[in-house]
Amino acid sequence: MKIFVMAILFAALMNGIAFAHTVFSPEGKTLKIHWAVLEAKPGKFPDMAAISARTVARSTPNESGTYSLYGAIDKANPDIMRLLEIYEDESAYTFHTSSEGYKAFVEERKPYLESVKFLPVDAVVLEQKRSGAGKFVILTLIEIKPDNLEDFRTLITQEYSRAVGEVPGVMGMFATSEKGERKNFIHAMEIYADESAYNSYIKSEHYKTYRKKADIMTETRKDFESQPANINLSEKGLHLDPESANLPFPAGKPNTAYAQYFDGMSYLSPLSLEQVTIFNVTFEPGCRNHWHIHHAKNGGGQILIAVSGRGWYQEWGKPAQELKPGDVVNIPANVKHWHGAAKDSWFQHFAVEVSGEETSNEWCEAVSPEEYAKLK
Repeated sequence: MKIFVMAILFAALMNGIAFAHTVFSPEGKTLKIHWAVLEAKPGKFPDMAAISARTVARSTPNESGTYSLYGAIDKANPDIMRLLEIYEDESAYTFHTSSEGYKAFVEERKPYLESVKFLPVDAVVLEQKRSGAGKFVILTLIEIKPDNLEDFRTLITQEYSRAVGEVPGVMGMFATSEKGERKNFIHAMEIYADESAYNSYIKSEHYKTYRKKADIMTETRKDFESQPANINLSEKGLHLDPESANLPFPAGKPNTAYAQYFDGMSYLSPLSLEQVTIFNVTFEPGCRNHWHIHHAKNGGGQILIAVSGRGWYQEWGKPAQELKPGDVVNIPANVKHWHGAAKDSWFQHFAVEVSGEETSNEWCEAVSPEEYAKLK
């Protein structure tokens, strides 16, 4: 059994790949998602857009809980815009609608607005690249046969995650379901770098296979092509799903207690809390902790055992050291250091706390982004 486990550990190094980032709330919070359909009076949408640009659009970048407001104007009816709005939770939405920018937008748009409707929804799959822009948008309303709903949710989640992670021109793919009795009605938004990226994707064998399976489960489907857009992807609320990374050890829960000392998302899973304290620490690609020191009068320090992926360890004043499965780092007490994942790989290590006298941790400054970017 030990030989088998070690074989898994040493085989778990992952090569650099592209990643689809999932939008989700921190533990203990529930995403607030809805679609907003704005209809302007004939020919008045440019006026509403100008108002939005100088009011609400200026305030939302500073709202940490306003994750994304992705909108597109209907190509067939340019007086209609459909917006996918994602917030960290209900309180974040309340904060957004209480802002002076939003209030000004609501007041000033009145002469130009015909109607506005909101449709609350639940997330099915919310995937996007970390950054970039999309100029071509397709929105789709899919009615799924009720008996096939769970299979379809699995299918679309797999395809959307794969496409965003593997296809360069697929910038974001989002699917939501209506609440209550109409939960088999799926509203989707697909964002592409441009129209050629969209055409390339739908001609691919992966897409054809996906559509063949999806169409069997589908009652009705309607696509809405949008006017050329300019959607800049938001980085707020983005994380990678550890369950999709094929990690050899469960990632555990988000490391919210120490999130302020990490750049990027990390997870903690206790392996032993008796005799010797051991935690499995999982870092998403690019995540690292801040410089820190394990203080002790006698003994103390920490031992790191790399078990999956690729990461880095660095002591103050020394070059960074690459870590791969099987590598062991003995960190003496009172030595300033940091550790974390490579830019292109998940990373797991076991952290073994060494007992000592008068032990404590001191957290210091973040690792310089410029210095981290130099690591290959």
